[in-house]
Amino acid sequence: MASTSTDAGPADKVARLRVVNLEKQDSRVVKPKRQPRVNLAAKSLTKEERAQLKYAQFEPMYQLWLQYALQMMPEVSTKGKPEGDRLLRMEWLGAMLMVTEADNPSMVGLVGIVVLETKLTMQLITKKDKYLIIPKAGSVFQTAFRGKVLTLFGDAMRLRPSQRGRKSRLRQKLPFSLR
Repeated sequence: MASTSTDAGPADKVARLRVVNLEKQDSRVVKPKRQPRVNLAAKSLTKEERAQLKYAQFEPMYQLWLQYALQMMPEVSTKGKPEGDRLLRMEWLGAMLMVTEADNPSMVGLVGIVVLETKLTMQLITKKDKYLIIPKAGSVFQTAFRGKVLTLFGDAMRLRPSQRGRKSRLRQKLPFSLR
């Protein structure tokens, strides 16, 4: 029976090779390798980057935020309606906030400058150079501005800062108060 392979003509060898080649074809799609993530927008800071952050680096940012807030709200009235919409649309990066209420009671009373604001979190740095991540859900923040205490509800701010001003017709009436 071994002699049948030697008895096969050249046409049989070509036909057999074609079948073999078809069976060896690889039909799976090769996915390109994922590029390593570059921290351009600082969406997540590494532990080393967090350890290098110092409160003194962000004090000038707080002064710039105060100037920005004066431009955004030249007069603060007690009526609250126009200021409430403006405050929700404002950028809070650089503001000094205090957590007055939170689902996690250990977060109440924390004070710091906003280093990064994401859709779901406020990330602060305290005077002791401690980097904190505070969830917006269930949290209430306060800041002082022109002798008034402004209260911000984290649930009302649970959009990306760039989208808070655009989705006014889609969002419900959001709680906001001026004291």
